[in-house]
Amino acid sequence: MAKLTFYGGVDEIGGNKILLEEGNTKVFLDFGMSFSEEGKFFEFPLLRPTNIDDLRKINVLPELEGLYKNAGLKVRYLPNGDFFVEGTPEDRKIDAIILSHGHLDHTGYLGLVRPDIPIYSSAATKKFLKLRSDINKNWAAESSQESFNTVEVDEVRQIGKDLTIRRFDVDHSIVGASAYLICTKNKKIAYTGDFRFHGYRQKETEYFQNEIAKENIDVLITEGTRLSRKDEEKAFNTEEQVFEAACEFTKKEKGLVIYDASPADIDRVKTLSRVAKETGRELVLDDKKAYFVLYLNHNEQKNIVENLPSIDDFKIYLSREKLKKTSKKFSEKIFSEDNLFVENFIEGRGGHQKILLAKQITESKKSSDDYDKFAATIKKSQNREDFFKAIKIPTEKFIWGPLGRQEILSNPGKYILYTSNGPLTLLQFTPAGKKIEGSYIYGKAEPFNEEMEFSFDILENWIKLAGLNMKYAHTSGHASADDLKKFIQAVKPKFVIPVHTENAAMFEKFGAKVLRPELKKILDV
Repeated sequence: MAKLTFYGGVDEIGGNKILLEEGNTKVFLDFGMSFSEEGKFFEFPLLRPTNIDDLRKINVLPELEGLYKNAGLKVRYLPNGDFFVEGTPEDRKIDAIILSHGHLDHTGYLGLVRPDIPIYSSAATKKFLKLRSDINKNWAAESSQESFNTVEVDEVRQIGKDLTIRRFDVDHSIVGASAYLICTKNKKIAYTGDFRFHGYRQKETEYFQNEIAKENIDVLITEGTRLSRKDEEKAFNTEEQVFEAACEFTKKEKGLVIYDASPADIDRVKTLSRVAKETGRELVLDDKKAYFVLYLNHNEQKNIVENLPSIDDFKIYLSREKLKKTSKKFSEKIFSEDNLFVENFIEGRGGHQKILLAKQITESKKSSDDYDKFAATIKKSQNREDFFKAIKIPTEKFIWGPLGRQEILSNPGKYILYTSNGPLTLLQFTPAGKKIEGSYIYGKAEPFNEEMEFSFDILENWIKLAGLNMKYAHTSGHASADDLKKFIQAVKPKFVIPVHTENAAMFEKFGAKVLRPELKKILDV
């Protein structure tokens, strides 16, 4: 008999960590961060967990043998500051982690897991997580790329001796989202992850539905995010309606248009690229979004995401960076001890920005005496392959500094500025004592967002300060109540287990036989 234990996702949105056991085989369905539980004890950026024991203190992790890095080892400290490591490393006891998609509430604790546990996902999810790591280092979420086993659509993989998985693409507000059919010795379990029917990949979700409808599913584990959400009343029904509304807003607006969407939502970039072409404006992406768009398919044998905009379709806004006082360029220009804030184009840029600027950095170093030292340093760095194989982006494609911002503010009707961090963008663009002529189009779930970094109140304060007109053009990344009902009626599972929802009781109104999971309690199926 198969056993399910839910270590997250019960009566909460996100935090999915579901242990499936069949015989001697143990797999996790996702291994995500719980925003609601962490939010009770931590707050970005002043108070954050810094090691696994910090998370154990708030009881958000499964306490299982053979799951975590360095389990069985302990650091002993001496009064003089010396230390030594003692203990015996645990053997691996988990056969695999099966990932639905790359949002933090499904992957946010992968960095705690031992790297010899195989991770199964789509190729797009693997690449997305690598790019996200390039942009934002997160010790709790950092997973080794060597741990990944990518699975094609409809491919069947054997895991352990007792179960198989078959992967499907589904539509969601992130690339690479997957659902799975899991076959144990005598049960068929479908896991939807997060999914919807109203985005650009609607047909992929419909294919998943049609295929598992043939399978006589015993247990359907599915999300119900929108069943209790009243915060999406302004949301449109489809991605196409987002396009139409954004076009209408932009055509009527004579000033600047700023569009705000999740950094993970690549489909929305496709939509805004269409809007820019339809309205005759030039699209400007922030550097994080540009990095995702340009590098998802870069150096891959085949495109893992189709129809992405190219560098010909947009410009890149480089977030404000201070020139270091220790740099030669600073010392050559500054003659006093005043610590002037000097903005910088290429000097000292790191991480994903350094990859975007690889052409300019290399050319700058070649014209100086520092090139040999620079090349040797790059060859020793972790991102050396990314740097040397980087896309050569023309300098005119970058917008940066006061002159770049002034170019946009002086010609507001020419641009659509696309941001994944609205408060930061408005901080940098809003002139002191002046207003910005234009509209701010909000394209996220309001006010809740799966990857929220700032409160909605702070964003509203910045929009008011800038004098922008606020509008909404968004559609949810999750299935509506009507679509969930139709999905369940089409699949006809014997039982439904609701996760990733605050209103599990709603599933009973869909005519489903509902099994309500309890946190950390074994459920026999």
